[in-house]
Amino acid sequence: MRTSMHHIGKKTFCAEDQQLFAQISRDCNPMHMDPVVARRLLAGRQVVHGIHILLTAIEFWQNDTASLPVAISCNFNNPVSVGEQLVFTQNALAGNQSTLEARVNGLLCATIVLTVELPGAAQQVSLSPPQVDASKEPFGLGSLSQPLDEAPEFHLGKCYALTLNDADFATRFPQSHRYLGKQGFAAMAALSYVVGMVCPGLHSVFASLEVDLRSSAVANDQLYFSVRKYDPRFHLFDIGFSGCLQGRLKAFMRPPPQPQPSLQELSKYVSGDEFKETRSLIIGGSRGLGEVTAKVLAAGGGAVLITYASGLDDAQAISAEINRSTASLCQIQKLDLTNDSFDSLDLDWNTLNAIYFFATPKIFRKKAGVFDPALFQEFYEFYVKKFYELCVFLEKTITSGKVQVYFPSSVAVVDRPKGMAEYAMAKAAAEILVQEINKEFRKVAVVCTQLPRMSTDQTATILKVAAASNVEILLPLMRSMKVL
Repeated sequence: MRTSMHHIGKKTFCAEDQQLFAQISRDCNPMHMDPVVARRLLAGRQVVHGIHILLTAIEFWQNDTASLPVAISCNFNNPVSVGEQLVFTQNALAGNQSTLEARVNGLLCATIVLTVELPGAAQQVSLSPPQVDASKEPFGLGSLSQPLDEAPEFHLGKCYALTLNDADFATRFPQSHRYLGKQGFAAMAALSYVVGMVCPGLHSVFASLEVDLRSSAVANDQLYFSVRKYDPRFHLFDIGFSGCLQGRLKAFMRPPPQPQPSLQELSKYVSGDEFKETRSLIIGGSRGLGEVTAKVLAAGGGAVLITYASGLDDAQAISAEINRSTASLCQIQKLDLTNDSFDSLDLDWNTLNAIYFFATPKIFRKKAGVFDPALFQEFYEFYVKKFYELCVFLEKTITSGKVQVYFPSSVAVVDRPKGMAEYAMAKAAAEILVQEINKEFRKVAVVCTQLPRMSTDQTATILKVAAASNVEILLPLMRSMKVL
């Protein structure tokens, strides 16, 4: 018997792993499969399927008893992104239960409890019944090519029937097949399909899972599931399932990408010629605050050029909305600050009246300790190094006059929200840099303000948090930058 928590394996999930598990589970939710779509969601990057993490843990499980598991429970504490190294550990066998943990950089991402059947020992299996309503006629689900995007009420009172994937993946997951059986493995993978493709579907977060394997010997290629209840306070589904596996799972409905006001809505804040004969460059203008800035300037008659790093479709949609609705001109160009230089942009920098610097990495990040040097370095690269490179480039390139540059700092510098030390430190460093630039540079004038929490993809949460009006905060800034 083992007596302490110990390392049992590690895994870095890649794009090929995502494709494989999508083939196994048929869960092709874009949060798992599309890096461009995923950048606008809670994690900001492609997320590894939770069930894939669970099955990988079972592959690493060191089962000294050699007994078959009779129950599995799992909490998905934090999302795991593609490219992150996940470290698996296992504790001592306590009674008939083993606890496995999966961590990224020390942060707990999943907790798995495996209960085995020990002859002559008291069994610790305490799972609530699945409560699938057998009186209702099951609604058969085919293989969906796109996840459902329905209101919670759509699922209430329904019972779904799902046919399992008959393909054999024993060579890729040998230990999982040994403990679960072919049908049990397929049913476990299908739970990912239930959450990611059906309910909650498109906007889903897998929270937890309880599985009773004592019924897994029953030959059944169907999985039946229904919503036991939905808690609108937390946007939380409680779903029961039965068939060759029985149990329950919980999943959150997460917020969709945060839409910004339309050009028509924003037009009421400005006159049609308020920004006439101005030309602005918006770095990071394909969504969020950059999108709002571009639309307001265009609504006021200004010409805008917005850059994007990977969101071409988003940038094209904004450009099309502006160009068909106003006499203004909106152009788009690619600028990925992790790879591209500022001189890669095709424009006459001397024609610009203002530049808005909204480029940013993902702000809210998971971490285990008080300070993460690598995370600080990532923020520093954007907010200090790249911003300084822009100002140096402008100082060398502008041949006459002066250009104004807006840098958005944050109230986090003063308020210091928990877990955001690296972000606040990088913004604070940028504020000091702005002061030095304004002292020494002759062709660049930087305007810097501390913005409150505003409504963007970056600040979206499952539980609603108050946010300031984007246009009411940004419009006075744009007006102040019309004239030097």
